Amino acid sequence: IDPMVKPKPGDYVVAYLELENKSTFKKYRDRGLNKNGNPIFELVPLNEDYPTIAIDENCPGRIIGTMMEHRKRRKLITE
Repeated sequence: IDPMVKPKPGDYVVAYLELENKSTFKKYRDRGLNKNGNPIFELVPLNEDYPTIAIDENCPGRIIGTMMEHRKRRKLITE
């Protein structure tokens, strides 16, 4: 996760949700700017059974960093 890289639509990010006082890992979806010029974006869950979170004046939050690399280690299956 790199805090210096601005996310592009479709990137995965770590974001801080102010009202819940927690961080989350989600897919970033840009929604432009509000009337005050502040960014509006959505955080899309990896599991579609969870809701998308809209970050705006009603639900404040910020991007902590953008995922730069993803590695997945698979467990060996032994019989």
